[in-house]
Amino acid sequence: MRKALILVFLSIISCAAYSQSPIRTCQTSRLDSLQWKDLVWMFSQQDSISNLEPNQNLTLILEDAQGIRTEKTFQSDSTFRMNDSVDEYLAQRVLIDKPDLTAFWALELEDDIRLFKSLKDSLHAKFKFRQYAMRYSSETRSLKQQLSLQKRGRSKIALSMHNFSLAADVAIYRKKRYLKRGIMYDKMGAIAKDLGLYWGGDFVGFPDLGHIQAFKNSAALLRQHPNLAFEFEHFKSNYEQIYIQKANLSRVDLVQDTRDLLEAMNEFRMMQPCLCEIARPIPESARYWMESYQQNPKPRIHVNVKEQWAYVQRGNNGYFFPLGRWKPQAKM
Repeated sequence: MRKALILVFLSIISCAAYSQSPIRTCQTSRLDSLQWKDLVWMFSQQDSISNLEPNQNLTLILEDAQGIRTEKTFQSDSTFRMNDSVDEYLAQRVLIDKPDLTAFWALELEDDIRLFKSLKDSLHAKFKFRQYAMRYSSETRSLKQQLSLQKRGRSKIALSMHNFSLAADVAIYRKKRYLKRGIMYDKMGAIAKDLGLYWGGDFVGFPDLGHIQAFKNSAALLRQHPNLAFEFEHFKSNYEQIYIQKANLSRVDLVQDTRDLLEAMNEFRMMQPCLCEIARPIPESARYWMESYQQNPKPRIHVNVKEQWAYVQRGNNGYFFPLGRWKPQAKM
């Protein structure tokens, strides 16, 4: 069996020291050096999840601590495949059409997707009850579809295993009449769990009787495939908001999976470089090239390690941000 190529580009840091709170913030810290992949992470951090249109190119500009400037530009490549160049891999993730996550991650998730499909087929074959039938009503979803479902209140999360072809929704019928609920869903769930699948009826806080998936939760998926942290970072604030709302009501028990996910994300990003959220004034040293950037609008990130700032641009205008590191949120 061909193994999916797994890129080892995330520094795994123990989360034990941060177990008190899953919330992290970008706090101003001096960075002495940066890699190209760090610039792509920073650009992605400032990306808007409401804009799902892909970019055609991405330019990275780095001025190091000695003032030496280097530049790198990536062009969108629809034929791109995983390779050992981490910066190019992440850049193509920014450039390639975002809604089709299954296509982009197909190589890494190949074995899991194949196994899940086999288990789905087995579940369908084993569900044999007189007068009852089942079919899969929803399987792979685009990111755009998932965000639409969340906006309409039909899903609780911004990123689903459906987006990676690792979940499916089951519809059960009695004499061709669709059943929204009932004991047959419990029987279907029992068969699914016997096969090694996870059943949505066991979800705490928002049970979903007609749902099966390949992993217990998103945290388990992320820990097996740490590269996917790059996807979940887009929705970090969304997950934190969900967690904080329930924590303020003393109902953390209802969002344990969300907490697990945030902790898993922290394992890969805590103490890593980031852009602090509060934009800063234009540095004097940047004024000489600002006009040329505005006259040539394109996606770019320009980082100055010597002066500890980053400039992020997508259209005609851009913004400057202080450099920092992800750290635990300070206690109130």
